[in-house]
Amino acid sequence: MQYLSDQEACSAIIEVGRRLYQRGLVAANDGNISCRVSDDTLWITPTGVSKGFLDQSMLIKVDLAGNVLTGTHKPSSENAVHLVIYQQNAEAQAVVHAHPQGATAFACKEQKLTGLQVEEARISLGEVPLVAYAPAGSKQLAANVAEVCRGHRALLLARHGVVCWGEDIWQSLFKMETVEHFAKILLYSRLI
Repeated sequence: MQYLSDQEACSAIIEVGRRLYQRGLVAANDGNISCRVSDDTLWITPTGVSKGFLDQSMLIKVDLAGNVLTGTHKPSSENAVHLVIYQQNAEAQAVVHAHPQGATAFACKEQKLTGLQVEEARISLGEVPLVAYAPAGSKQLAANVAEVCRGHRALLLARHGVVCWGEDIWQSLFKMETVEHFAKILLYSRLI
């Protein structure tokens, strides 16, 4: 498997954070992003920092056990969710967690994104399961994600938001955009 260099991964995380923030997929200090750089190490965003205003000094390098290797900030409160996705999905190269309004509305109502067959969503996402509720940042949330994440690339986190992953950081971002696009279409279709 080929990984991005540390510099490439950090630059990509910063750009993805900027795009998430500019597109309204996160607000204030919401969301988190990580990108793998080896079989057992990754860079992740810090807790309590706007994803629209990241710089490289804020990012943290951790191993798959969650040990901080580089960086002075505290890793994202959802670090355990990212780690379990990498542990359960060897092909995962990057993880993006956000709170896009349409998809998060479904997550808050604890409803799956079903009922409308949009061909592009079916092809690029497949099923988007709903993860049982657990408090944000908890070990239980990571355990709940571990139960359903294999074989999927996007999940709704009950009463929380969305998490997506892919073969690279850009595919992870695109999956997030697709989940939100699909959710909005489904919401609009219910108004017709």
